[in-house]
Amino acid sequence: MKSYKAIIYQDGTVYYNFPTLIESICPIDVTSFPFDSQMCPLVFGSWVYHGLQLDIQPRNNPGDLSSMKKNVEWIISNVEVERHVLKYGCCPEPYPDITFYIYLQRKPAYYVTNIIIPSVIITVLAILGYFLPVESGEKASLVITIMLSLSVFQLLVADKLPPSADATPWLMFFFNFILGMSAVSTMIQVAVINTYYRGEKIVSAWMAKYIIVPLCFITMVQIPGYSSPNCRQKNKVEDIFEKDKEPTNTALWKCFSVAIDRLGILLFVFTVTVGCGCVFGQITS
Repeated sequence: MKSYKAIIYQDGTVYYNFPTLIESICPIDVTSFPFDSQMCPLVFGSWVYHGLQLDIQPRNNPGDLSSMKKNVEWIISNVEVERHVLKYGCCPEPYPDITFYIYLQRKPAYYVTNIIIPSVIITVLAILGYFLPVESGEKASLVITIMLSLSVFQLLVADKLPPSADATPWLMFFFNFILGMSAVSTMIQVAVINTYYRGEKIVSAWMAKYIIVPLCFITMVQIPGYSSPNCRQKNKVEDIFEKDKEPTNTALWKCFSVAIDRLGILLFVFTVTVGCGCVFGQITS
């Protein structure tokens, strides 16, 4: 700093221009990551000289960013400046300071392309797992693979975030939500596979009447050899033939598993749609 001399004007103005590198601690709120905006205050003042000895005034245009180099991750959207005059209990003299408020906005294109869009595609693949036939043997393994993929993306997001205990990004809630839904989906797939391969195990009458048949009716699963009671009451002759074509236990179990699978699709799609809408609504708000 000794190489740079100060210029003193006749009105008492001192102009001291020297290159410097300023590092400051800025509080970061990553709740809306990667669509977040930050505000960093920079305070310039003197603890040695009071306001009667050293006065600090802002320039007419403190937000001049014409000479600033562009950053690949952040955009400086605005710069505001305020002058404060503080008085402390120890001293009667005023202590002025200049506070620069720098408003930063993150560029989300990189994170949208490499994290958000792939995670949404993986979530759609989790829905497709319900359409796989049980005989393929890949229903549960597909959902588990999707859970592992989401865990990898969650680690990528965690590496890009500064460690902070004050706020958790909504994007992390999204990953945890999809992981939880994938875990529930895995349990449903296990139940579907277990039900499908129950074979000729006896189906109790109350279960067939109050659970299997209504659920198959709601999910539009046709049980072989079964017709509704209203249809059988209309034609007594057809009812005689229906008795000879009663569905076997194997058919009931298989139809029950298909009904559970279809119900799982509806619940999964509805829950994921509502959950994703709420999360991304909070992120972009």
